[in-house]
Amino acid sequence: MTNPKHLTKAVSFAAIAIAFLLAAGCSPSSTSLKDLASTIEDGNGSAGTPDTGEQTPTEPSNPTEPSAPSVPDNSYKIEALSWETSTNPERRQWSEYLHKIILDDWNTLLGGADDMSKFCPRYNSLDNDQRANVWAALFSAMAKYESAYSPTSRMHETTMGTDPVTGNPVYSEGLLQLSYQDVQWARWCEFDWSKDKNLAAKDPRKTILDPYKNLYCGVGIMARQIKNKGLITVGSGAYWAVLKSGGKYQKISEISGMVKKLSFCK
Repeated sequence: MTNPKHLTKAVSFAAIAIAFLLAAGCSPSSTSLKDLASTIEDGNGSAGTPDTGEQTPTEPSNPTEPSAPSVPDNSYKIEALSWETSTNPERRQWSEYLHKIILDDWNTLLGGADDMSKFCPRYNSLDNDQRANVWAALFSAMAKYESAYSPTSRMHETTMGTDPVTGNPVYSEGLLQLSYQDVQWARWCEFDWSKDKNLAAKDPRKTILDPYKNLYCGVGIMARQIKNKGLITVGSGAYWAVLKSGGKYQKISEISGMVKKLSFCK
């Protein structure tokens, strides 16, 4: 004679299994009843916590080199920028990072500028990935003349007095030659003098010398300029001397020539 207690348990198990399969929208053959039974017998109603692959952050193996922010896979292959060389593989990461933040965070740049044709004559016919590539090429070209592609480059600005953030003479620093005082008006710039003041002047651990933080700040400054003036090259109010029309240190033709080398700008 069948034990009523066992029969009740079997019926309950079958009912739960059928409900589970219907809720999942699957056929019975697509779900393991053995696994389901284990879940029910455990009494917790959960098949377990998925493994996300996340680990506790650790210090980089080389603490003198900043870690690259995560850049998700993208089907678009960025055309190489001017700073990329076989001896500096980390610069490819700079290129990919620029492309990402222009698409995601500073996408107002994608609309272009009134003088965009100076840098990429076919800009208006490009898709957004290509447009972001053009802007990334512009920043890379600027960096050649601002810092010679050196993240730890520094220059004393002899005519700019004292930096109100540091209390020291103003220095332009990093790939795009930015200053601590920029954080007073460019709130997106993540330069932290309280952390940097105890480090050596060219210590790559300084926040202002981190190539990713420096690029992020600089792209935002350009986005603000385009919003306010609609131009990449301006005669007054230029942040970068290399883009100042008629300026003593302007490198406009050289920079535009570098950007035009992109295959889709020709």
